[in-house]
Order: sequence, then structure tokens, then C-alpha cells
Amino acid sequence: MPANTINDDNNGLEFVSLGLRNLLHSLAGNPLVPPAELDPASDNAEESVFPDFFNLAEGLPPAELRLDPRAEGTAKIAQAILQRFDDLAIMNSDDEDEEMRSCDGDDPSPSDGEVGDYDTSDFPQKRARTVDKEATSQHWYPWQDRITCTLDILMHLPRSVFSQKQLDLFLWLLKVNGVSDVPSVKTMKSLNAALQKMCGIDSLCYKGALGNIYYVNSMAQIIAQEMANPKVRPKLHFYPEDSGNFLSEARQAERWLKEAPDNLLTPMALASFASQYDGSAAKILSSHSAGNLSQSSPMIKMNFVELGAEAESMYHVPHPSKIFDVFDPVDQSHSVWMFTNANEGNKWRKLAGGHCVVSFPIWMYCDDTSGNVSKKWNEHNSFLFTAAGLPRAESSKEYNVHFLCTSNTALPLEMLDGIIDQLEHVLAQEHGIWAWDCELNEPVLVEPWVLALLGDNPMQSEFAAHIGLRGKYFCRVCWVKGSDTKQPILTPDNPEGSASDISIQSEGHTGSASVLESAVSSDAASQASPKKAKKFMELFSQMLDRVSAFVKAGNPRNKAESMNQLRSYFEDAKKLHTKTKVKENHTSSGIKDTFQEYFLHRLFNSYAKKRTTESKQAALDDEIRRLPENIYSPVWRIKGLDPHQDTPVEILHVILLGFLKYMWRDMIQNQLKLHQDFKDLLMMRLNNFNVDGLEVSPLAGRTLVQYAGSLTGCDFRIIAQTVPFVIHDFKVSSNCRETWLALCRLVPLIWQPQIENKTLEHEIDYFLLCAARWTARWFNKPKFHIFTHLPMHIRQFGPAMLFATEAFESFNAVIRAKRESCSTSSELRFIFPSSNNH
Repeated sequence: MPANTINDDNNGLEFVSLGLRNLLHSLAGNPLVPPAELDPASDNAEESVFPDFFNLAEGLPPAELRLDPRAEGTAKIAQAILQRFDDLAIMNSDDEDEEMRSCDGDDPSPSDGEVGDYDTSDFPQKRARTVDKEATSQHWYPWQDRITCTLDILMHLPRSVFSQKQLDLFLWLLKVNGVSDVPSVKTMKSLNAALQKMCGIDSLCYKGALGNIYYVNSMAQIIAQEMANPKVRPKLHFYPEDSGNFLSEARQAERWLKEAPDNLLTPMALASFASQYDGSAAKILSSHSAGNLSQSSPMIKMNFVELGAEAESMYHVPHPSKIFDVFDPVDQSHSVWMFTNANEGNKWRKLAGGHCVVSFPIWMYCDDTSGNVSKKWNEHNSFLFTAAGLPRAESSKEYNVHFLCTSNTALPLEMLDGIIDQLEHVLAQEHGIWAWDCELNEPVLVEPWVLALLGDNPMQSEFAAHIGLRGKYFCRVCWVKGSDTKQPILTPDNPEGSASDISIQSEGHTGSASVLESAVSSDAASQASPKKAKKFMELFSQMLDRVSAFVKAGNPRNKAESMNQLRSYFEDAKKLHTKTKVKENHTSSGIKDTFQEYFLHRLFNSYAKKRTTESKQAALDDEIRRLPENIYSPVWRIKGLDPHQDTPVEILHVILLGFLKYMWRDMIQNQLKLHQDFKDLLMMRLNNFNVDGLEVSPLAGRTLVQYAGSLTGCDFRIIAQTVPFVIHDFKVSSNCRETWLALCRLVPLIWQPQIENKTLEHEIDYFLLCAARWTARWFNKPKFHIFTHLPMHIRQFGPAMLFATEAFESFNAVIRAKRESCSTSSELRFIFPSSNNH
């Protein structure tokens, strides 16, 4: 037979084979992959090439399109046929290779010493096949091939920092080991730019009101990607849940369930008959007359639009847009309809255009951290957030922590101004965020809002325009009052001195010593006054009243009264020579807005170098005209949020790094200071402590004892579980031992994922009682009072684990690693978006 006839037959067979494979691939629902690209040693349709770095697959079924039973059966049959074809192709290939080797003899060995020549004796000797580059690119789209995809993933792992030199070295290593089609550094950079433009997160530039430039990642794009992520979207919740006394998630707590304004909650309900928007009239299923109208209800028969079309003709009732007023049958009163526009109904119905609308509450977090890997402090303030609709087990995963911005120049409230600007104007609370819902397979409109502001105590005080823990009014939540150096001290010579204030002293506070320390002279007072401080006495009943007021929550602060106080500061600052008055008002009220302070100092400094009253007033008036429209903290513009009540107690710094640290340091440095034998015994017991069940490595007793003042929260979490067993026979007072036992019972309860009513409050009260029996001097620490607000915050936001900040704190390592890779702080805008890529 002529050679050209044989070639034609082979071409025909290849054409038929390729067409059959295309058909089978289509029936199986797999992307087209040429036979030469299939690796029989690793060809497994169920195995993903992406490593599961964040344990995303744990307990989660693989994301895939749902097929009807018939299509699924067809796909399995086609896949089985394809597998058989692949097996036959491999067998035929091995037979042909053996035949060619027997005919041609041994292959000549490659020349030695030449660069680029490698020993291929260990490589499989198979016939070269034609590779369909287009099919490969379709399989790995938007990447070119497998190696480009995996390299790009490696470059963008949150905790990996690849410089250009490191990437160049890594690519060279792949080439010299015989890996083909290795991309260049330029190719990877171009690919990264293209992917960033297509599916990355934009960084928006802001010039802050205080003059600093910073960049904020687009919150709208991050939220849109969450809604389209099949690993995240199925676990998101958009509605509050009434679970009775059972409390385990944020959606079951009062902040989301009862306190949040209606205009921030999901405005629509999906029913079997129709979708109904909040604040719109509808017809419900009822055994009464057919004309009953009601607000949104789970038993919806006709929504606002449908009822409007048939109200007059079918049910003989007025059109729902003709609402005159609202009648309350309880007190027989009438009120004006203010919920929605009676003609249009809920505004979200018009904006959504028939699509679903969901609310998206978030936990907003800010804290300062060092941007250096070394011990040298380089303060960077960073904002992060996570979705509050995620279950507790998911929200703590690093994968669900989203980076917004960081800066070592811009202040936290200055950066918050840009974030709130996004919530207000960048497709947020006025128009919503359009996103693809991978669960509903349709676009949805998302409405983000802030559930709570998280951080340590100084940061939360800054959010709440609070003077801080060193102030006389040391609590950001209530009006509890500390010691006042300007009020008279109760002494025998002055029996009518101040006895109505709660006398406490925070760490580093330079006021008078606490009057709880009865019959003890005040060193701080002696420094403040040239006269020698007198010893003072206080009746037990008076001290009891002070302690009783300290260990319970006081009258709560609120947003309105703080705003009125801040406005009064500005009115005073618009007059000459009022700097001292404003400063005194800060102390007397405990309200101090650091954002406003910048502009107040501009007013005070505007006339500082002027001499005459006329020139001073002219300079002041000129500076007032140059002030921006809003000189108050952007936190007051967050809709539905009160920074005094919506900054929950941060249990890491209040408990573990708070009074647990105080008590452990007191144990080592005071009670066992002169008993080295007990210290040695304590170290030995800690070293030999059985840690089975604690899921920790063996304890380092010497470290826990010798460095008692420098331990971490993780160390104190272990200490809380071991102390009762290692100090049971130490020479400490019974009150000290009872306080430790009360604290050790309390700590595990606080970290419980589910909270029973009254249980936590009882244990907190008992712990404070034990601490008071031991010594009332513990109540010099403001954290003992802040702790009393925890039960209220648990009722508002759910178990304390939900608003714990450990997950956000762990992200500091990512920030430091990225920051170290920057030669200048201005490069942060190019580095940090990579944390949110892909």
C-alpha cells in the first residue's frame, strides 16, 4: 500500500479519535485535555492541584454544578469510556516504544559537560505526542498552564513574601531540574498585573483630613468576592435568629436581633408565594376576610406590587399607596406613615429590580502593631474585617479575615474616614453592592453595615471619643468615676470631704492614691502638692459604697450626649483664649475626640503669635473658614452604631493580659519573692504537669516563672488551667487561693461557644467578691470594672469568642512580613493588595 495512503488512513483515524474524545469529554462535563497531557500516575478527577492551606475542605463537600440523575449517569458512562481509551493508549504507546528500540538500537548518549544537557535515562521513554496548547490554556484558564498556576498561587500565599530575586532563583531551579515551559519573571509579573486587573482588589487612594496619604482596599470588591466564593457563601447568614435562651452566634444576639435599625437589616423575605419587602403593605393568608392588610409576614400571599394591581378590582380595597395614617388598636391612636414612600414601597425593591437584597454585617477591627520583624518598634495602625454572618468556627479562620489598610503615618481615625466614605458613597448603603450569588446563581444586592468595632482598650477608647484608662472617667461604656485630685480628701480635719466618687487609680495615673488603701499615705498626692500629704481615714461603710459602685456597671454613655459635648468644645474653641477651658472639659467629662483635637489645635495656634485682640480674632476667623465641613470623628457617621455600647470587652487584654497577668505576677514577684524553694517546686511541677487533653506541648516551667511579666496570652491561657493543681499546698492566704480558683473556673466559661443565662454573671460576681476579700487594692485596676460589662456585651453580640481578637492579632505576622519586603512605606499600596488576590 502506498505510504501516502497509510498516512491518510492514520490521519483519518486520528481525526475520528479526536472527535470521539471531544464528544465523550462533553458528555462527561470535563474540560478538553489532550491524551498527551494526561498523567496516568496522577490522573484523578477528584484530586485538586491546589493545596488546602486553610483547611477549607474540612467538612465541606466539593463545589460542583448539580446535574439531574440522567445527566449524571451519562457523565459517569462517558468518563468510564474515556478512562478505558486512556489505558489502551498507554499500552499501545509502550508496545510501539519497545518495537522502535528493538529496531533502532540504543540511543546515543548525550555529550558530557554541556550546559542544558541532562541525563534522561531515568525519564519515561515514550513517543512524543502533539500538545494542543489551546486546550491546555482552556483547562487552566485564566493561567496558561499548570506550572504558571501553581507558581502564581505560591507567590500570593498570605504568609509568603517572594522578592524578584527569590522568584528568579526559584525559576532557575525548576529549569535546571528539567521542568519544561517554566515562565520567566517578566511573564509572571505580567500575569499578576492581568489577574489583578481582572479579579483582584483595587486599592483606593485617599488624602486624609489630617494631611496624610493612605490606601484602602475596596470593601465592595472584597464583599462581592465573598458572595461569589463557593467556600464561603453557603455558610453566610443574612437574617437575625430568635433562639430563646440559647446563644451561640452573633445573629442570635440582641444587637442584630433587636437593636439594629430596620433600614440596615435584610429588607425582604422570600416566601413560597412572593417576595415581600419590609415596610410595604401585603396580603397574607388568613381565615378572616380577604381584605386584611398587614406588614411583611411569613404567610405572604400577595406582595406590594401584586396587591396594588388587584386591590381595587378583586378585593375592593384602596390601593396600598393610598395610606393615610397608622392606627394602633391598643391605645386607639393615629400616627403618620413614615416607614416608606407609600407610592413606591421599600426603596430596595426599586434598586434591586426584582433581585434579592441582603444585609452584610461585619466585625470591624483596628489595632497597632510593629511593622518590623525585629524588636524595634515601628508602629503601624491596621484595619481588618470579617463577615459577622459567618458561624464562629469559620469567622476565626485566616482565610475569612480581610485586610483593608495599614499606615505608619496616618492615624486610625483618619483611615477610618476613608473606610466610612466607602460605606457611604462607594456603592454601599445608598445604592448597595452588586455581587454574584453562587448559591442562587443570580446577581444580588448587598448592603454592608458595621456590627461592632473591635480592638484593645486604648483603640476602643479612641473609637468612642473617650479619654482613656488614665482619665478620671476611665470607662468608655458608663459614667463610673475615678479619683479626683481637685476634690478634698476625707481626713480627720476635713470630715466632709468628697465621699461620693468612686476612687480608683489606673496604671500610670498621676492622681491621688486610691482611698481604698486605708491609712496609707499618698505618694502621688505628695508629688502633685508642695505640702506634705496627710494621712486620711475612711469609714468602712464609705469604702463599701465605693467598692460596690466600682464592681457594677454604671449609667451608660450614649452617642447623643457625647456629640453634644464635642459640639460645645468647638463652640468654645471659636472664642479667644479657651484652650485651657477645653482641656479642663476633657478631664471633667472624659470625652476627647482625637480627630477633632487636630482641628481645635489649628484654631488655638492660629492666633498664638498675634499681639492685639483684633489681629487674633481676625486670624481665628480666617482659620475657622478654612476648616473642613466635618471636623468630628468619622465613627459618628457609621449608621446604627454607638461607639460607647458597640465596642465589646476585648477578653484577650482584659482577662488573659489583664488581671490574670496581674495575679500571676503577684504570685511570683511578691508572695514567692523570698521563697526560692517554692519557686523551684513550682517550676518542677509545671515541667511535669500532664498536658494530655490540653492539646499543648509540655510546659516550660522555668520560662513561665522567670519571665512572669513578659508572657503572652497563650501562656496565660495555660496558666489558668494549671494553677489550681500546682499551688494547692503553697503558703498563700486562703482568700488568695479562693480567688485563683474562682478565676480558673471563670476563664474556661468565658471561652465557651455557648452561653447559658445567668451562669456567667454569677461566676463574675463570685470572682469579684473573692478579689475584694483578698484585698480591695485590686480595684485600682480599671480592667476589673470593664470586666463587669462583659455579660451585657455577650447578650448584645453573642459568646465572647465571637468578638475575641486573636484571629486578627495573628494577621499581624502577615502585615510585618509584607512590610519588611517594602523598601519604603509608599510601596505598601503595591504589596498589601496581594494579600487579597485570587
